[in-house]
Amino acid sequence: MNNFYEKVVLLLPTLTEEEVQESVKKISSLIVENGGEVLKVDNWGKKKLAYKLNRQTMGYYVLFLFKAPALSIKKMEEFYKVYDPVFKFMVFKLTKHQIAALPPEIKGIPVEPSEIASQG
Repeated sequence: MNNFYEKVVLLLPTLTEEEVQESVKKISSLIVENGGEVLKVDNWGKKKLAYKLNRQTMGYYVLFLFKAPALSIKKMEEFYKVYDPVFKFMVFKLTKHQIAALPPEIKGIPVEPSEIASQG
């Protein structure tokens, strides 16, 4: 069974836009290769960090919303430790309430019959 996850990745601020896009593609393909499905990618752009982190004061924030088997998360974390463009990441498993609050247009979200009736 696949769980829903949110992952925030901080990419090095020295990357070009092309390198950022390439890193996003690489991370997305890693999710798919490990049996997952990318539901949404949201690039928040280059932002100032609240505090210095790994000698960085800026970073590109990228949010991934995805479904994946629980065992694949460990493999992804191991990859980030050796993938140079990523200097910080966090993965959150979504609760049932958080999943229910997601927009229904996101692929793979079960829609309750009452929600269908209210849309029509």
